[in-house]
Amino acid sequence: MSREDALRSMTLWAAYAGFQEQDMGSITPGKYADFVLLDQDIMRVPVELVLKTEVLATYLGGRRVYGK
Repeated sequence: MSREDALRSMTLWAAYAGFQEQDMGSITPGKYADFVLLDQDIMRVPVELVLKTEVLATYLGGRRVYGK
C-alpha cells in the first residue's frame, strides 16, 4: 500500500465507508476539524523515519486537546 493510499484509508475512505463523507474525512469548510500536527511530513520523509514522527498537537472539533 502506498503512503497516499494509507492516508486515504484512514481519512477519506473511512469516512466514505461510514457514510460520513459530508461531515469528515478531509479538511474542508463545514466538516469537523479533527486533525494532528506532526513534526515532519510523513508523506515525504524516508520510510525509515516515518515511525519516528512525533505528534506536536491534536485538535478535535477545531479545539486543541493536546499540545507538546
